Amino acid sequence: MRDELLALLPAEIAEVVAPVLTVRVRAGRLAVGTTWPMWRETVDRLVLPAARQLAASRGLEVAAPVAAGAGTDGGGFAAFLEDPGNRLALAACRACAAAPGVEHNPIVIHGPPGCGKSHLVGAVVAALAEAAGPDGAVAIDGDALVAAAGSLAAGGVAAYDQAVVVAVDGLDAVAGRDLAQEALFQLINRCLDRGAQVLVTARQPPARLGLQERLASRLAWGLVVPMERPYPETRIALVRRLAGPAAARLPAAELAALVERSAPDGHQALVLAERLGAGEVTAGHEVALDRILAVVAARFGCRPTDITGPRRLRDLVRARQMALMLARRLTGHSLYALGNMVGGRDHATVLHAIREAEARAVADPEWRGLADALAAAALAR
Repeated sequence: MRDELLALLPAEIAEVVAPVLTVRVRAGRLAVGTTWPMWRETVDRLVLPAARQLAASRGLEVAAPVAAGAGTDGGGFAAFLEDPGNRLALAACRACAAAPGVEHNPIVIHGPPGCGKSHLVGAVVAALAEAAGPDGAVAIDGDALVAAAGSLAAGGVAAYDQAVVVAVDGLDAVAGRDLAQEALFQLINRCLDRGAQVLVTARQPPARLGLQERLASRLAWGLVVPMERPYPETRIALVRRLAGPAAARLPAAELAALVERSAPDGHQALVLAERLGAGEVTAGHEVALDRILAVVAARFGCRPTDITGPRRLRDLVRARQMALMLARRLTGHSLYALGNMVGGRDHATVLHAIREAEARAVADPEWRGLADALAAAALAR
């Protein structure tokens, strides 16, 4: 269904949105969205018309998407859910928006995927755009910076000279790329020379990213702020906010258990909210572990006993990680029980495998799409 939808789009649009697009069919409804909320407005505007056309041809309804800006990466400061793991970063970004370039410059926010880094960047950009006009703040993600490195290094940084705040979201992308680091170094220097605020996000602090020493040193001049994944209470509140009535229909204990096993971070909380809103079966339906093993084994071209066995071939390790992640998301079994599912492995090994699989689901659209497809197959009756 995803390929059919992309085929309905102009080639230049399909190429852009394909890496961030999620498509699911469940209970007679076609749900189209993205796990990267910064892309939501683009997907809603460019993809939904084609999705409605495809759904009509198949006799499906289109599930109402989560409102643009409601996710973890958009919606301004008012939509950001504060908790102890993000309080310092939130305060720094509020100060940045109120008085850019005055208190700390640069500001580097680092933390794992799904903790809200991109949301804070979006909030600062939105605040400055409102106060200083559309050119008041400019944000570029790390991949785009790498792609534009040649023009930036050749003097293209002048395009940012009107901005009061220049934000780079996803510094990790420039690690090991000398030209991109040179372009970023020039951009930061230019901003600091004229008093513009530099705001950067990354998964690790600059000293751990493998950057050139002078770039890491320049970024460390200002404030380096850690963020943590949202606390369970915050993730529950986020799902309630995004899913609305679909979440309100669930008993509090069921929703809490669902969030605990299916939404370990803000990105997955958004995915869970979309699944609830699309009418998927996500609570009160326990999937048998044997069913999960069978579905994953069929997709990876192996036997369930290969997944549960001791061999550590690359494909089997990935199949094992996928099975454990799905079992964590779709069942209420303990880590001990999941360890028994895969041959008696201890809970620490199981937890490590699940975290590896979840991190890959955030970073790799193909893996994320495969997980969604296998989850739907496991839930199918």
